[in-house]
Amino acid sequence: MSAQFSRARTVRSAVRPVAAPDAVTVEPPADGRDLPTVVRPKEADADLVAWATSGKEWLCAKLLEHRALLFRGWQVSDAATFQRFVAAVSDGEPLQYRDRSTPRDEVGDNVYLSTTYPAAERIELHNEGTYWTAWPQKLFFCCLTAPPVGGETPIADNRRIKERIPAAVRERLERLGVRYVRNYNHGFGLTWQEAYQTDSRAEVDRYAAANDTRTEWLDDDHLRTVQIRPATRTHPVTGEQLWFNHAAFFHVSSHSPQVREALVAALGEDGLPFGTSYGDGSPISDDDARAISEAYRAEETAFRWAEGDVLLLDNMSVAHARRPYEGDRKILVAMTDPVLGAPADAEGER
Repeated sequence: MSAQFSRARTVRSAVRPVAAPDAVTVEPPADGRDLPTVVRPKEADADLVAWATSGKEWLCAKLLEHRALLFRGWQVSDAATFQRFVAAVSDGEPLQYRDRSTPRDEVGDNVYLSTTYPAAERIELHNEGTYWTAWPQKLFFCCLTAPPVGGETPIADNRRIKERIPAAVRERLERLGVRYVRNYNHGFGLTWQEAYQTDSRAEVDRYAAANDTRTEWLDDDHLRTVQIRPATRTHPVTGEQLWFNHAAFFHVSSHSPQVREALVAALGEDGLPFGTSYGDGSPISDDDARAISEAYRAEETAFRWAEGDVLLLDNMSVAHARRPYEGDRKILVAMTDPVLGAPADAEGER
């Protein structure tokens, strides 16, 4: 496939001359987990932004080695500090959430609160932007308020997830790709105005055409979109073929039986807010979707958030989720370092 990726460059800083590895301790994941690797400062008053600016090359190499880094003990207490850290270790500006699937509240320049979603419900494991034509390589989280109960952000290694999926299911999705169908402005889910951040139908059509998305305007303001995407993507540095899709996440079986029955009765299979099938349009069976979901769950690991934590993921390698919680929870999110992908990676995409 064709992809663009800018390798990290060292950014010199007179603020923090100490070499990056000498200023921190790098700890393996706790409690037998595989992820994340913890990076702590040796000095209690260390400045995360200054340290990261002087040690960007080392930090990016560690991210590629471990795929998930948890920065703990740095006392990041506000969105402005988090945003400066994101800028220090990224190439270019944070990405905008466009063609979004969930509500997002922006707190800075393309820095968002994590998905606005009922606290009592779980968000399943997924990667950001798998159905986009340019997705983030780096994904950042920052905990400003840790909930007293629950609210973890589980993560899982996509390389291991892929190996757990039954070979027949994996091979068919790799060969045919994933077909995503979404419906807007029919009384369920996001409106197209919120998803695409515009009130202009013409702007939606222009964006869709530039991003390999087919649009169909139904019943006045009702929009249906169709996207066909590969089930796996090639890591731009390592060359690994990584499991990278929402095939099970958006599948009709992801709803409870009661909600599924009500939605299908009201809207029909083609009218659901989200739906997935194989790239040639043939249905993904409930059993196939369940096997994929079980592979994700088997690799899930989680840690308790502490206020001031910053989590940096290689978004192509590591999926993330959210567990239910009680009390207040404030987690910031940013995406950077876009990777451009070719839809033709999937044989089923035409």
